[in-house]
Amino acid sequence: MKEIVIATRGSRLALAQTEFVRRQLENGGVSCKILTVKTKGDRDRTSALSSIGGNGLFVREVEAALLDGEADLAVHSAKDLPYVLSDGLTVPCVMEAADSRDCLVTVKGKALGENPVIGTGSARRKAQASRLFPSASFQEIRGNVDTRLQKLLDGGYDGIILAKAGLDRLEPDLSPFDVRVFSTEEMLPAACQGIIAVECRKNDTDTFSLLSTINDKESFLRFKAERTMLSLLDADCKEAVGVHSEIDGDIITVIALYEGKKAKKSGGIGDYQSVCRNALEEINEQQ
Repeated sequence: MKEIVIATRGSRLALAQTEFVRRQLENGGVSCKILTVKTKGDRDRTSALSSIGGNGLFVREVEAALLDGEADLAVHSAKDLPYVLSDGLTVPCVMEAADSRDCLVTVKGKALGENPVIGTGSARRKAQASRLFPSASFQEIRGNVDTRLQKLLDGGYDGIILAKAGLDRLEPDLSPFDVRVFSTEEMLPAACQGIIAVECRKNDTDTFSLLSTINDKESFLRFKAERTMLSLLDADCKEAVGVHSEIDGDIITVIALYEGKKAKKSGGIGDYQSVCRNALEEINEQQ
């Protein structure tokens, strides 16, 4: 088989995720090389994500490399994927999901204080953290994980909120910090947080078949259910939206948060779309 070209963003986390996918493929005897692509979100590292267009901000240029034939597949943080992919592309494969929860990171031994400044640009995180820390104020923070941790050490913030999956995958030196992991009840994650999605062209049947051999079936079901819920909510990055799913045997539970309204519904794994519709109905019934 020909050498497979994998497109990805160039951030340390994106490359770590891509290396994980490459190892899975190479363990099956497939030769791979990596093509790094700079996205709109990478070029503008200072503006609030909501002000420069959140949907597809870290994705569309990577998808363009696929559509132009420069790459055979692309690796994404699944939570960055818009629920409508570019025409001609599909996701046949995800890796086993990592921890989907969020974390509050503070300087070791330093309490948040009475009126803490917490770094996050996420409407979802702000809405939920404001209930946990009513006296806190929230400020935009951009940059990769290492940059954000350094900004915290430099005193720009009293705490910052990060995805646990990113910390687990990058394994930064956390010895100067205290890390509080929020339960999903305290802070509902973003849809597909902690999941790595692998995308290819719909008409590339060889690559589609190859990716199907490394797909994690349970994580893929969660991926489909959470994206279904997200599409039903029809929300953008400016709104406080969270989606999380859990699978227990043949039962899937979907929890959704939309602008302060929350729903939790369960049903058979083969009927996850109905479970999502029931959750939406419950949210719509709330005043």
